[in-house]
Amino acid sequence: MSTSSNSRKDRFITEFPQSSLEDRECDIATRCKFNFSYFDSNQEPATDIAKWDEANLQDLFEKLRHYSQHALSHWQRMKIGSSNHVLEVYGSFPRRSEFKHPQHVPSDVDWARFRLDGKKRLIGFTIPKELCASNQRFDGNTFYVVFLDLEHKFYATKRL
Repeated sequence: MSTSSNSRKDRFITEFPQSSLEDRECDIATRCKFNFSYFDSNQEPATDIAKWDEANLQDLFEKLRHYSQHALSHWQRMKIGSSNHVLEVYGSFPRRSEFKHPQHVPSDVDWARFRLDGKKRLIGFTIPKELCASNQRFDGNTFYVVFLDLEHKFYATKRL
């Protein structure tokens, strides 16, 4: 029997995926997802993604890629500074906002925001935990993106 190695075979084997969805270490179910089907750029304070330059788009994509490595609950606990979190879930639509609740977004969602950087925010909603617990058709680990807020106008911290 020959003991010589076959470099093509060895390369093929090393390039073949070593894990599967059935592995205990696979954490795909715990990672959050971003859904853009409710995206609305028609309101005055919102930003249309088509108007972003390449650097902003690359930054947004990198943030989404980074955020999707963990569950939404992880980002709710993760702090930026002394009191702000990466993901803040507000519950109802804020009373002091330059945005309006879009008609195509259900009324009983939990409004939330992801902090991107500076004043930039990703505004959207999650499904309330109690609805996810009582109904398997809802995914509590999805963030539904509604607005891109470049000027922090969704949740006004000062009176308008």
